[in-house]
Amino acid sequence: MNSLQGKVIVITGGAGGIGEATARMAHAQGASVVITDREAGPVEAIAESLGERAVGLAVDVTRREDNERMTATAVEKFGRLDAAFLNAGIEGEVGPFDSRTDEAWNKVLDVNVHGVRYGVEAAIPAMRKAGGGSIVITSSVAGLRGAAGLSPYVSSKHAVVGMMRCLAAELGADGIRVNTLNPGPVDNRMMRSIEDQAKPGHGDEVHEMFASRIPLGRYVTNEECAAMAVMLFSDAAGGCNGNTYLVDGGYCAQ
Repeated sequence: MNSLQGKVIVITGGAGGIGEATARMAHAQGASVVITDREAGPVEAIAESLGERAVGLAVDVTRREDNERMTATAVEKFGRLDAAFLNAGIEGEVGPFDSRTDEAWNKVLDVNVHGVRYGVEAAIPAMRKAGGGSIVITSSVAGLRGAAGLSPYVSSKHAVVGMMRCLAAELGADGIRVNTLNPGPVDNRMMRSIEDQAKPGHGDEVHEMFASRIPLGRYVTNEECAAMAVMLFSDAAGGCNGNTYLVDGGYCAQ
């Protein structure tokens, strides 16, 4: 099945779990991919393993010029831009609201909110030129509900849901669809960090607590999240605009 045949996609946070899984899945379905992360080495290695139609690029999403260079690379290498997966994000520090410093807040918001804003700004001209496209922003179940001890992260993920809804209303006339991917607890590095910060030395107990709240009884996988992102890139999702797409094992159903 090559549902993305001929499409060109840029991916931020491409060295991480969901980002890498999405790059590999999109490429397998026929897309050309520009895979980015802060360090060039990991994404260049992923691109090399994919072979043709893949480029690895160092991008700091908090820098507008890096986002512009990402889009320009896609157009230069592959002739157009059809989709942007704005997936780069950080969890930040876990702790009480009134103990979070300005530095802790700004670090999370710079990556998770302004990094998305710059990515959208860079993608719009190329997508308009291509006659439309799909922007998928990684939010979280934390973009739909609260979580004690994660105020900067939760606030940032709520922010990109609001941004997505504004963009969907503004860009629909250009044929540009904008949606968020909202994973529940995912079996990857970020959740290990949250678990270990929440209860140092006993992260496995936090893992069990989270898993017990999920109807499926387990965390979702990077590949399950990637499958939703890939669907949203595709023409099969042509009517999907302005929505939040949960991959959470039923976490938010309760």
